[in-house]
Amino acid sequence: MNATEINWTELTWNPMSGCKKISEGCKYCYAETLAENKRGTVGFPKGFDLTIRPHKLLEPARVKKPSLIFANSMSDFFLDEVPGEYRDRIFATIEANPAHRFQVLTKRPDAAAWYYKARGGAPSNVWAGATVENRRRALERMPWLQQTDATVRFLSIEPLLGDLGELDLTGIHWVIVGGESGSHLMDPAIRETRGLVDRNNGRWTARPSRMDWVRSLRDQCLAQGVAFWFKQWGGAVGHYAGRNLDGHTWDELPLSVAGAMPAAYSHRELHLPSKTIAV
Repeated sequence: MNATEINWTELTWNPMSGCKKISEGCKYCYAETLAENKRGTVGFPKGFDLTIRPHKLLEPARVKKPSLIFANSMSDFFLDEVPGEYRDRIFATIEANPAHRFQVLTKRPDAAAWYYKARGGAPSNVWAGATVENRRRALERMPWLQQTDATVRFLSIEPLLGDLGELDLTGIHWVIVGGESGSHLMDPAIRETRGLVDRNNGRWTARPSRMDWVRSLRDQCLAQGVAFWFKQWGGAVGHYAGRNLDGHTWDELPLSVAGAMPAAYSHRELHLPSKTIAV
């Protein structure tokens, strides 16, 4: 279990590492870069190839403070290559630690929806999330998330690579938005293609021409009663251009039916539906 600079969670938990790229947002994967840079070390002997870490299944029980835990920041629980028996052990561990809320994020929400259905629904302390990066992926993945039987369903729109247009957020409780970060954005051509930021005289700033991509998502969340979290504009390091949007930071979290979040974590409480959408 690790402390993290990811501002929408408290801890990260990685009972495995390694993944395969499946869409545009994966191109400059930070997890791959980290793991491949450490290939052959004790921590990452196989680099970003799938590595199962069963000893980490003991970690959640050691965290005594009820916490928001991002699972899995270095892989995807619903990667095809993950052994089904081990995936079951991961979710048994989650169920055995009901004091924590586990933010389970995937780029494979179709596989997640079917898995949760086979289990009779996601554990009550799972926040089921899907990553989307452009309108094409939003339209592909959102319907699967919306059909997932989970207490909280959320979208991670990071990196935001284009205007997502109008979205029907029915059944979505939380939306996270963030611009791409990484040293590759030092290249002006890559920045022009993928960045929400530009760099002038050594200073990273939000691109005025792309701020409306974020504003549109914020406004749709406000109109549809969905909690909105703006993570960052991005840059060579994620926080370089800040996270201010129209004079405010946006750090709303949904109210879990398992218990109210501490006041410090939420600007407003959202009432979740009494029934989730069936698959």
